[in-house]
Amino acid sequence: MHRWKFYGLVLCLLTAMAAGAQDSLLSAPVLFRGDTLFLLQTAPHNISVSERAALIGGRISSMYAQHDFRPDSLILTEDSLASRILYKGQVVMTITSADAAVSDLDRPTLARNYLTLIREKTGDLQSFSSMKQVLLFAAEALAVIAGLVLLIWLLNKLYRRVKLRYARRSYKPFVAGSYTLLSGERVRGLWLKTLAIIRLAVFLIIIYLALPVLFSIFPWTEKLADRLLTYVLDPLKDIFRNIAAYIPNLLTILVIWLFTRYIIKLVKFMAGEIERGVLQIRGFYPDWAQPTYNIVKVLLYLFMFVAIYPYLPGSGSRVFQGVSVFLGLLISIGSSSAIGNMVAGIVITYMRPFRIGERIRVGDVTGDVIEKNLLVTRIRTIKNEDVTIPNAVILGGQTINYSSCAQQQGLILHVEVTIGYDSPWPHIHKLLLASAAKTEGLLSEPKPFVLQTALSDYYVNYQLNAYTHEPERMAVIYSELYKNILDTFHEAGQEIMSPAYQAYRDGNSPAIPKKE
Repeated sequence: MHRWKFYGLVLCLLTAMAAGAQDSLLSAPVLFRGDTLFLLQTAPHNISVSERAALIGGRISSMYAQHDFRPDSLILTEDSLASRILYKGQVVMTITSADAAVSDLDRPTLARNYLTLIREKTGDLQSFSSMKQVLLFAAEALAVIAGLVLLIWLLNKLYRRVKLRYARRSYKPFVAGSYTLLSGERVRGLWLKTLAIIRLAVFLIIIYLALPVLFSIFPWTEKLADRLLTYVLDPLKDIFRNIAAYIPNLLTILVIWLFTRYIIKLVKFMAGEIERGVLQIRGFYPDWAQPTYNIVKVLLYLFMFVAIYPYLPGSGSRVFQGVSVFLGLLISIGSSSAIGNMVAGIVITYMRPFRIGERIRVGDVTGDVIEKNLLVTRIRTIKNEDVTIPNAVILGGQTINYSSCAQQQGLILHVEVTIGYDSPWPHIHKLLLASAAKTEGLLSEPKPFVLQTALSDYYVNYQLNAYTHEPERMAVIYSELYKNILDTFHEAGQEIMSPAYQAYRDGNSPAIPKKE
């Protein structure tokens, strides 16, 4: 304070001496808060001395009114034309050689004196008003905190009302098909937990947004407030900017997806028409319709993915490409057998060796086909055993279909018996045909027939062949046929044995059961 008075006194004496030397010049005071800082006697040709003094005083007042004002931020710059007092890059006052000419000081010294006077005056006033400013800052901060507390209280009150309303409601269970995923009580609990999470998220957002407002009140925490806002605004700006930039790619993906979807619908419609027999294509069987539709659908989806891939976010990055290659390698290594079964399933579909519901034999397994897909075929045996056979095994082995010709031409069931040479073959033929005629499930037309398949050392091989339209009853028909052959031969007194068997008995009694 004393130093400011000393510089002021020196400056006043100097300006008075200059005024005495040049009585023709006018002077004007530079005022700040009603006090005179110094006098000006020169001005540029386009404004007067008083206008220059008022302009400089206004700049000093505006500078001081800033909430983060610091006197130390006033700096002095020098060049060949003038000396300038700056605050945060803004010119407060320009001292020229004309100002120095009306004083006994050179221009740099005069400029330093002006800078010292401005710093001292503003610094003293700031020290006198700092407590008042701190109290004002504290009041503003308390108001923000009070508003935040009030807002949180209102949100809590609203949350309690909404929670009570949802807690009293009855909710339907969430059902998928015949399975209840969530009961009514669990749905209610899920809603209440969702409300609690929303409340917590809103509280965190409000508090986070209130902190920059609170920090911006105090000059020494203003930078922290800007940083907090930057943490939120910069990611949001990047997100919205990226979304806006991605809109053309998104529209392209949407067009590709819609095109693929309607092509698949068209293929599905045509497959349904072919399966029902409405649409007939030469050489294309109706049972090929659904498998062909499934294959075309997979191929179309693969084409869609290939077309969409370049438009996916991050598809050009090395990380995305590396993950794609790694997943492709895992799939190719781990699914070699599955791919082999899929290829076999496709081949089997178009080979048509059997259909759903037909009686077939694969290896040692005989039964009805109950399921056929790209990977496996499932067969249900006569013992109600479900056997799963990979398609690759079926393609690489032998498959017997008992049902494919049963309805049109009839399936031939055959039984072999061996009779000695002492029995006339017409008699044996008659007995075998009579046994076939008694068996339910065997057809009278086409007529059964007997073949003599071999003349062995001790007996003749007779083979009875009969037609049936019921391959699914093979086991029962064979059992009935065997029973009828035994009954018919026993009633006729004909033994079913070979001379090799006769050599091991005394021959006194025939091997025919006695009638009861």
